[in-house]
Amino acid sequence: MMVSAFIPSPDGVIENDRHHHHDHHAVAVDTAVTKAPTPDTDPVGVIEAALVRLADDVGVLAEDDVVRAFSILKATDLPTYLRLRHAAKKANRDCSVTVLDKLVRDELPGSDDDASALDELVALARAQCQLHHDADRNAVAVIPMPGRREVWRVYSSGFEDWLRAAYWRAKEMGVPETTMKSALATLAAAGINDGEQIELHVRAARYGDGYLIDLADAQWQAIHVTPQGWRVVSGSPVYFTRTPSMRPLPMPAAHGDIGLLWQHTNIPAHSRVMVLAWLLDCFRPDTPFPVLELVGEQGSAKSTTQSVLRSLVDPNKVGLRGRPKTVEDIFVAAANNWLVSYENLSGLTPEQQDAFCTLATGGGFASRQLYTNGEEHVMETKRPVVLNGIAVVATRPDLIDRVIHVDLPTIPADARRDDADTHAGWERDQPKVFAGLLDLFSAALAILPTVKLTQKQRMADYERLGEAVARALGFEAGEFQQQYADLVRAGIDRALESNAVAQALDKYLAERVLPINWQGTAGQLYELLNTHSLPDRSTWPRSPKGLSDQLRRIAPAYRAKGIHITHLGHSREGALWRITTQKQYATPPGVSRTSVGGIRYGEHK
Repeated sequence: MMVSAFIPSPDGVIENDRHHHHDHHAVAVDTAVTKAPTPDTDPVGVIEAALVRLADDVGVLAEDDVVRAFSILKATDLPTYLRLRHAAKKANRDCSVTVLDKLVRDELPGSDDDASALDELVALARAQCQLHHDADRNAVAVIPMPGRREVWRVYSSGFEDWLRAAYWRAKEMGVPETTMKSALATLAAAGINDGEQIELHVRAARYGDGYLIDLADAQWQAIHVTPQGWRVVSGSPVYFTRTPSMRPLPMPAAHGDIGLLWQHTNIPAHSRVMVLAWLLDCFRPDTPFPVLELVGEQGSAKSTTQSVLRSLVDPNKVGLRGRPKTVEDIFVAAANNWLVSYENLSGLTPEQQDAFCTLATGGGFASRQLYTNGEEHVMETKRPVVLNGIAVVATRPDLIDRVIHVDLPTIPADARRDDADTHAGWERDQPKVFAGLLDLFSAALAILPTVKLTQKQRMADYERLGEAVARALGFEAGEFQQQYADLVRAGIDRALESNAVAQALDKYLAERVLPINWQGTAGQLYELLNTHSLPDRSTWPRSPKGLSDQLRRIAPAYRAKGIHITHLGHSREGALWRITTQKQYATPPGVSRTSVGGIRYGEHK
């Protein structure tokens, strides 16, 4: 079988045999009789001769002379190369032109055209990026660009989008998905094994005596806040990275006005300094974060208030999210957002409340790595949190200790505004409010070193900052501490009111004469408390061991009220507990009932 596409003319010019079939056919026959073609003098002749044998021998395409002939044509006459390559596939469909392509690339390694898309992608990225890794050995790409520096995790949509765009600008070609995955794996290996370890930050970072805030804008600008003031910097001295859902903070106005914030939120006047301190604390990743809880009836602008507050800290594609289904959902949200925000919550499981406690002070969530037998996948992070609901959602004592609780009043119907006006007004005022918030942050940082707390609460770092914020706003020293102490005490009351064991214990103590000094086993106390009727027994412990667990949880709250619940160890009969009240809380003479730390106990008989 003869497959003839192109043959050389006597003057060396390759011509189409459809135009010169008779003359050149004779020349080809004569040449074949007198002298065998060689790849260097007659590459087409070598290939045509090989195509005849290819019908019965698929190994012909791997012969040195044939590969050489194809290589010469690809370098000098690409259309002829493509036509003959196609003819080879038609001559024997069992042959592998993929193998031929690889052999041709190996034959001409110096040709840029022969470089694979994978090689080109890797070379392009390594030429334009600095490849590093973070403390968890996740690869990071630092991309110097005119007027800015972008920082992306190698396995992120941001870096993949940049690499596709760079390849398009260089080649005007797209990249197949499999090729992109291979390129990312190669670049990640380079960053992990050859790159330096760097520290990555999201949205906020400690720097010197102040803080840096990533604006997350297209120019990758940041704001540096110090006790001396604040300024916009074009090149951040720390490595900020971003997630796909992050949106830019507003460019702060030249003159700030924090008072405009209250025109767009429904925060009552007595809680405003608490909220301002919470907003500023969201920019301090080196301290624990309190959890902001907004509670109010329908029509109290909970979601609007929460959206406005979030837009000053961490604007996001999805500003408010519905109730998380699992604990893992919470940590996934934290991994992809700086501020974790949930709205319209009707309740949280104990495990979810524990997860928010972990986020506030820093910790992680571990689960089995997919497609492995025993390896763990760990998500570790620390994030500020804001929640809202009609009813109180923070009911566990551990979470309540970390909560800034704000009750939002109901807005009269004639005072409500439509969404369009609300959005337009906030778009207008947001830059001024953000600038005012930065002014307040700088002033508070200047005052902070002078703040000494008289009595530290659980979130002492927030309390110190709040005291500095209050003084910067003109409050007297100690006013914020007193307000925060009242807030903590109110939280303790909420914790006990929502706890079934605390409800039963309150009823039992109310029947006793003060002072009280009870001691016994968890089983004995379980029998004593189990006789009291409760409005909801769904959370009542099922055993004395469950009672002991609940006692450990509520003991700090009762201690703040002057009632000490102490675990004394174990005996043969079970866990030993003691419940005592301080003598100064004894019932005064002539009074039928009194209160211990604000709760009424005791009755003279």
